[in-house]
Amino acid sequence: MFFLHPLALLGLAAVLVPPLLHLFQRRRPPEVIFPAMRYLRQTEREAQRTIRLRHLLLMLLRMLAVALLVTAAARPVIPGGAGVLHDPTALALVLDNSVSSGAIAGGRRVLDDLAARARETLRAAQAGDAVWLIAADGLARRGTPAELIEASAALRPDPRRLDLGASVGAAARLIATSGYARGEIHVLSDLQATALGGGATPAGRATGAGPGAGSREPERPDSAAAGLPVLFYHPAADPPENRGVIFASPSPPVWLAGTGGVVARVGGGPAGAGGGRVAVSLTLEGRAGARALAAAGEAITLGAPSATPGWRGGEVGLEADELRADDGRPFAVRVVPPATVAVAAGADPGPFLAAALTVLAEGGQVRRAGAGAGADAVLIGTPSRTGASVVLPPADPVALGAANRALAAAGVRWRFGARVDREDSIAAPDVPELSGARVLRRYRLTETPAGAGRGVLARAGGEPWLVRDGRVVLVASRLVPEETTLPVSGGFVPFVGALVNRLARGEAGVIEAAPGDPVALPPDVTALVLAADSAPVVESGSVIAAPAAPGLYRLLAGRDTVGMLVVALDPRESDLTRASASLLATRFPGARVSVTGDARAYGAQRFRGAGRSELTGGLLALLLLVLLAEAGLATGGFARRAAA
Repeated sequence: MFFLHPLALLGLAAVLVPPLLHLFQRRRPPEVIFPAMRYLRQTEREAQRTIRLRHLLLMLLRMLAVALLVTAAARPVIPGGAGVLHDPTALALVLDNSVSSGAIAGGRRVLDDLAARARETLRAAQAGDAVWLIAADGLARRGTPAELIEASAALRPDPRRLDLGASVGAAARLIATSGYARGEIHVLSDLQATALGGGATPAGRATGAGPGAGSREPERPDSAAAGLPVLFYHPAADPPENRGVIFASPSPPVWLAGTGGVVARVGGGPAGAGGGRVAVSLTLEGRAGARALAAAGEAITLGAPSATPGWRGGEVGLEADELRADDGRPFAVRVVPPATVAVAAGADPGPFLAAALTVLAEGGQVRRAGAGAGADAVLIGTPSRTGASVVLPPADPVALGAANRALAAAGVRWRFGARVDREDSIAAPDVPELSGARVLRRYRLTETPAGAGRGVLARAGGEPWLVRDGRVVLVASRLVPEETTLPVSGGFVPFVGALVNRLARGEAGVIEAAPGDPVALPPDVTALVLAADSAPVVESGSVIAAPAAPGLYRLLAGRDTVGMLVVALDPRESDLTRASASLLATRFPGARVSVTGDARAYGAQRFRGAGRSELTGGLLALLLLVLLAEAGLATGGFARRAAA
């Protein structure tokens, strides 16, 4: 124990005043003996003993009152308590206002509970503390407690994902460089287990990658907070059952003749909750499409209403639940007329490719034209200087030199190289029609000059097999059974349709990203339209941060729309499963982890590592009780109640 005002203890000398007063007041009165009173002497002696005892108690109570008053004036404190006093502390407050904080749990919005705890902690902070507030936007705001109280009150659920692991690491680094001997990290969150991951989001991903695209790396232990107290607070109520649309992608990626569908997936949590099916519906530019029932984790395909050519946007949604923000997911699709396909004069596409084009033409998915077709036709066999084209290796290896010279004349950077006779599987995450296909013979495709291979669409044996440069697509094998298993597979005709309608024409152009994620723009994009009357110019090929608001954003090359940026919530926000205390301890080894869902328990632990409890209030309360007892004893109130 120590005292904030030790000089006040000199006042303890006043404890001698009550006994001195009692001594001075002791007088022996003269004795006058009355014969009639001699029988009362025994009674008198008993009464005097009672009076002396009461006077002694009064003296002791008055001495105790003086001692309590002087000690309270000296303001004693004890270390290690949970009182309002603490040594100067660096405090990093992580307030989770990500989308999941908008859920209703126990009749109250999660964010409201978390913000109330944040304000309590900030009110307990002192002028000598260094205080930061970290929210879902990733910014570390430093300010006075009053300023941060105002900032926390203004927070709303943010579409950007808050990685708790990264936030705790950032908080630990702030404390380490603050110059303070003591520090604490407070994490106020619904503690989603999925928010502890350590992986990074891909910098924008094209549609068609499948429902599992965009997954993160497994969580990794983080020792950045080792040695620091890390207090985790979560709402007392259990997370509500939740379902959300976690994936929505057009299938096929480009729609022909105004028809198509959307592959959707429903997810959510906590685990084991809401095992039944929910109704999922599709709308395309305000017009209703198909409806279906889906269980969590189940992929379904929803038919869309007919649409005219152009860029079209829609949404896959489900009925409202306790978390409204993930009940709808946007998608964008390019609707195009069937491609006009022509075979170059003297080219030999092979019987299987010719048959596939015939099947597609009969189904209305392509239009056939002669070798002299216009510039808008997809030319097969030789690179086109003005339009789209598909180039295959020549049947005669002797003609490879002529094929490469034609590629050079058309400004194409890729060339056919040496032949490889080896069986390899095809890896093409952005061309699902190639799934399961194998290559038996191919020519190496080399880039001149050597580049980063940004135009690679598929690989075989780890090397480029299907590439695109501008509107020219090169295939490293002829589409015959001797060189690839594609012609004898069920996916051959759909692949040829994708090759001429989507890949050669470059019609996909849809990039998906979560709010705030980095997005690598295509080389030809010069502007991103954020609103109907806004088109800020961006540097071609630059990496930008995706807008924070979910929605559809047009990508422009000059005045032409060449793609769409679809900003949708991170699918992990739908899973509200709470992390356990053991998982948190494992995630932050070496940190003094404490987890609670009780507001009082959290309040008792804040600043505990540097806490000092002042006893002044308790001493004054005890003084009041002593004075009440002294007053009752001095006035004889206790004796009267005893007699009664």
